[in-house]
Amino acid sequence: MKKLTLRTKILCLLFLIALGIITVIGLCKFDMNEILKTVETMPIGLKALSMIGLIAAQIFLAFLPGEPLELASGYLFGAWSGTLICLIGSFIGTLLVYCLVRVFRHKIIDVMFDSDKVKEAENLVASKKSMFWIFVLFLIPGSPKDVMTYVVSLGNVHLFKWLTLTTIGRIPSIITSTFLSASFKSGDLVMTLMIAMVTLFLVGGGAIYYKTVIQKKDKIV
Repeated sequence: MKKLTLRTKILCLLFLIALGIITVIGLCKFDMNEILKTVETMPIGLKALSMIGLIAAQIFLAFLPGEPLELASGYLFGAWSGTLICLIGSFIGTLLVYCLVRVFRHKIIDVMFDSDKVKEAENLVASKKSMFWIFVLFLIPGSPKDVMTYVVSLGNVHLFKWLTLTTIGRIPSIITSTFLSASFKSGDLVMTLMIAMVTLFLVGGGAIYYKTVIQKKDKIV
């Protein structure tokens, strides 16, 4: 594979910075209600492509929260279609992150994340059973998937294996969001409340579990 020249790397980085600035300005300028109204008036195909693009961009721009987009997807497309759209968007976003990290390495990671978060993820990846722990954490809503998506891409993980793991691992988190907003839209308040309670339980349990795993790795290291 031909190595990229320094000029090409700089141009790519400038393009990504510009894309990030435009995205942030756009998200700050419009509130979620306005975004939903704009997307909702689009033809169904364009609407789906727009949501896929937004979700892929969020995976790359990891400092932006993903839950609002997952909720919007369930609200606009329904539980099952919304879940599928989120999975396609996250698949594309993970592929983009993997390719960028392979080129820019720590340069792009250090821009996106605090050094402590990166160190936590690196300690986890250093374990012999790292892929097992990472897959388990990906299954838990509320776990720091974004930083792991970047850090793991630094290693020797096979692209197909990584895309499969992250796509399957994101399903529980996405489903809780899309089903929550879809049930709310349909007026099923009992189901909405039940999903919200399950989500809070999973997020709280996931946060505790993640801290426990990280503390164990710190003691080993």
